[in-house]
Amino acid sequence: MSIQIPSQVCSSELVSKNLYICFKFGYMKSKLQLTVVLLLAGYSTLFGQIQIHEKDYTLRYYPNQLTIQFLDSLAAQTVVLEDAVSSAPLSFERATNPFEINLTQLQPSQIFKIKYLDNQQQPQSSYIANSSISSGTIEVYFNHTVATAFAQSQAAINLGDLLDEKLISFINECQQDLSIAIYNSYSPTSSTGIAGAINAAFDRGVKVRIIYDGSTSSLMIPLLNPLIPILASPSSSSYGIMHNKFVVFDAESSDPNKPFVWTGSTNWTASQIDGPDRNNAIVIQDQALALAYKMEFDEMWGSTTMIPNAVNSKFGPYKSDNTPHHFVVGNKVIDAYFSPSDGTNSKIIDAINSADSDLEIATMLITRTDVKNALLDKYNAGLTNINLLVDSQNPSGNQISAIQAGLPQGHAMVFSLSGIMHHKFLVADNFNSNSDPLVLTGSHNWSNSAETKNDENVLVVHDANIANQYFQAFADLYQQAGGNMEFLDIQASPSNTRLCTMYPNPTAGNCTVDWDQTLSTSVKISIYSLLGKAVFTQQFTNATTATLSVADLKSGIYFVSVETPQGQEIFKLIKK
Repeated sequence: MSIQIPSQVCSSELVSKNLYICFKFGYMKSKLQLTVVLLLAGYSTLFGQIQIHEKDYTLRYYPNQLTIQFLDSLAAQTVVLEDAVSSAPLSFERATNPFEINLTQLQPSQIFKIKYLDNQQQPQSSYIANSSISSGTIEVYFNHTVATAFAQSQAAINLGDLLDEKLISFINECQQDLSIAIYNSYSPTSSTGIAGAINAAFDRGVKVRIIYDGSTSSLMIPLLNPLIPILASPSSSSYGIMHNKFVVFDAESSDPNKPFVWTGSTNWTASQIDGPDRNNAIVIQDQALALAYKMEFDEMWGSTTMIPNAVNSKFGPYKSDNTPHHFVVGNKVIDAYFSPSDGTNSKIIDAINSADSDLEIATMLITRTDVKNALLDKYNAGLTNINLLVDSQNPSGNQISAIQAGLPQGHAMVFSLSGIMHHKFLVADNFNSNSDPLVLTGSHNWSNSAETKNDENVLVVHDANIANQYFQAFADLYQQAGGNMEFLDIQASPSNTRLCTMYPNPTAGNCTVDWDQTLSTSVKISIYSLLGKAVFTQQFTNATTATLSVADLKSGIYFVSVETPQGQEIFKLIKK
């Protein structure tokens, strides 16, 4: 039996959170579109050119030029640029457009400061990073099981108790400079584990600097070579905690493919890095991002040298917003924010509000009412596919009860298994590649202390593949906690041959579903898009096979549901 599935017609799309009007005017190998853009907020891609939209200006990244287009003529007329490191003035060219300037002499990864007067004649300043010529690779690791049945292109990686070994491998590859900001840490001995790797790096000539939280035990610190300079964060009542877990590798290397940033939710204690606590780490190869993290480290360190300066050192509420926030990494946009200087909580709310189709959150706690209100407002505005997971070991003031009361039953779950669900991430639009799939992750708990007193860091990665890897981690933990993936009202599962089989997979044309003849009295086959929309449903009787023609479906991931009297099978179908 052969079924022809109708082709899907798309007239317009919402891409990258900006309004696009598409005129289709022909086909060659792929669909050709002319796109006219009405700029809103955030970032967009037009004809391969990445644009990042700030409050007062838009950045346009070209291969050999960075263009800044201001929204106000006064800003364009009063703009001054200077290098962020040397404070030397930078030259620029004024374009034909009086609101626009061009920078053609920048070095790759160069960070500079922009100063101007806004339309209220108030002085404004911010930092901008030129794009790097680094590889831009991004690697994500988890120390717990992940639901790879939901992989759209790349299966998420569960390193289990080998996450520390992965960190050690990066330390072992470090050649020039190593800046570490870690809240709490442990190592078996001075010659093994993470401490052993750090000591070995120092012995081979790597410039090692370490900042740790002054209020924790940090059992690794006494195991370090006493010649390695270290700095404990202040522990007086005016400060919070130095809660970062980031490492900057070879930021100033002459080889743009050497700098890396390691960050995420993982402290370096045994339970945090090996389990049972659930955590993630993300590693990004980009020199501009590494330099920005080094700037944050230097602010806490108080100097750019190997010796910390207690007079200039700034932590917590005494820091300023003095790093760039947007980076073009391997043709992806990544945003970086540091707490408490950068208003990170507002970026969490922005990420919530950015979701068009689905929102998945795994965060140890939520104690802020504005975050709770943003979630419930988003649901009440029509985004019904919101799924949330928090840990059971939370302080008083947690908003989970109020969130559960505002969402349908089963959408907000509490993780109460062994260990701590220690993540702090959000995935938006995992099931909508036409939007702006993103993940927000880092060390920042969704709390008042993280926003106002603690030293924290957060990344927002605008990339469907990376967001989906975090989704796979979320799906596994969420289902462990008893949650159901509401986008299909069914549980996705790997291929299972107990009831039926499906082949070939991937496929560009047909796929066949076979089942045992004892089931032939009633078999229902449905195909769902990643957004949960049924693109095909049919009931079969007196048959043991069905050949489905999927040639007219768009390339991508689909779920095939085969319902029989004996049970249900869910297959992930890849349409080439």
